[in-house]
Amino acid sequence: QAYNCLIHFYKRQKLMKENPTTSANNTTTQGPANCSACPSNYDFQYSASTMISLRNISSMAVIKYGIARDELPLPLIKELQHMEGLVKSNLTGEFNFNGVSYFSKLKIDWEPGEWRFTILNQQPVQIRAGGRQCLGMAGGELFLFENREISIDDYKIDLEERNITFYGMCSSVKNSEGRKFKSTISFTKFHTMEAMKINSEVVGDNEKVKFKERIYSKAGYVWITLNLGEESDSDSSVDYGSD
Repeated sequence: QAYNCLIHFYKRQKLMKENPTTSANNTTTQGPANCSACPSNYDFQYSASTMISLRNISSMAVIKYGIARDELPLPLIKELQHMEGLVKSNLTGEFNFNGVSYFSKLKIDWEPGEWRFTILNQQPVQIRAGGRQCLGMAGGELFLFENREISIDDYKIDLEERNITFYGMCSSVKNSEGRKFKSTISFTKFHTMEAMKINSEVVGDNEKVKFKERIYSKAGYVWITLNLGEESDSDSSVDYGSD
């Protein structure tokens, strides 16, 4: 659907360029009857900014799921390559955690449709979109809930905010179905120094949230980084009563 939608936006933008007087302002347009990516009653008011926004969403979906693009027009292929370049330059890299008594390194890589996280001297953790990914204890270590198993159901890439948000489940000794889990990996600058932050949350009973947070410095910068959040790995901070 994202693939069809992206082609549709490309055709519409081409039509707007060929008919600038018709599309100068918000315009009511009729979409093709056989376009499965659009509602059947496609007569609606849209603006160029709306179209660009939807087009970006469709482009990101093609990148996220690693969809083949052989049949796309060359201008769209170049756009997708440019967007993938932005993902790699803004959301990947090698990062160090320099604690008072603990050191670790995390490498974040991106290939079409797949994230790869490599902790120092360990096998990479790979995450793809399109279904539940059971990461096991390695996922718990990556997302700061050590001794817990993490499963990822989906993720969202936000280039503007420079972050990736993962959604899934975290195992629990008090709940066989696990707990809702969310983790945001964000990239930022402190003055001239690049940094990366992992903020992970598990939601327990009564919506009580347990969080853990760690700030890494980009490889090449030497400075003390932070480890925040609950110190204990028990479920006591998110559970109430006895199970």
